[in-house]
Amino acid sequence: MPSLGQKLRQEREKRGLTIEQLSAQTRINVQYFQYIEADDIASLPGGFFYRSFVRQYARLMDLPESDYQAELDRSLADESAQSAVRTTALPEKTIEVPPIPTGRFDAALELRRWAWRLGVLVLVIALCSGVFTFWQRWRLQREEDRIAAAKMEQAAPKPVEKPPAPVQPAPTTPPATETQQTPAEPTPAPIQASIIPTAPEVPTSGAVRLIIRATEMTWVAVWQGDKQLFADVIRAGETRGFGAPSQLRVRLGNAGGVQMEWNGQAVEQVGPKGQVRTVEFRTDGYTVIQPPPPAAPKPEGQV
Repeated sequence: MPSLGQKLRQEREKRGLTIEQLSAQTRINVQYFQYIEADDIASLPGGFFYRSFVRQYARLMDLPESDYQAELDRSLADESAQSAVRTTALPEKTIEVPPIPTGRFDAALELRRWAWRLGVLVLVIALCSGVFTFWQRWRLQREEDRIAAAKMEQAAPKPVEKPPAPVQPAPTTPPATETQQTPAEPTPAPIQASIIPTAPEVPTSGAVRLIIRATEMTWVAVWQGDKQLFADVIRAGETRGFGAPSQLRVRLGNAGGVQMEWNGQAVEQVGPKGQVRTVEFRTDGYTVIQPPPPAAPKPEGQV
């Protein structure tokens, strides 16, 4: 009569299944299926795992419960008998319990402990007092040195300032004749300071390239999507350049105080001086967002 493992193997081969396919369906190790088919129960992790694996295997093969329940009951009975044998075979072990302390009070030992604690406390207090005294003396010495230096500086004689020398009048020269007159040298014109505009920071990449030149002091903020690239005041003569792959949004605090260049093309004035404007630059063009009109005043009597 074939054993349970042989029955399971015959059913598996009859269905054309491999052990690897059963392992993939049940997530059970391939080696455990091999042990079950060979009736090698001792190589399995334990009786509980053997019975669980056999039930899953038999259900996959559609075996009736009567074909394997007797084998599972026998396995459970063997495991219970082995557990009872191990329990009775355990040798008796004497556990030594340390004696319970009597709780007697040793006055001499407690006195020595308190004396040691008190000595440590006195030492810490003395050390802190010494450090504080040294710091106080050092601070007073510095204060005394500062006061002495100030007194010496006040007592030092101040240098006597000499009166300025009298200015001698320049000698007068007789007027020169026509023959003696020499052509006057041209006086150089005063050099006027000029503001040299800074070189524009031209973006090297991006489908949208923008250059902003300030003709007056203007507050400028630039965004690329939700990321703010710049937010500051630029003065007359300063230039800023920006680049983005698809879109730039610019907000001007003084719309008439800047000149802008978009992708090499000059941008018309987006607003008058002193007005706030927002401009969106794209690859195909740009849009000036006008500020909303002021709200009409409500008639009297309405809330």
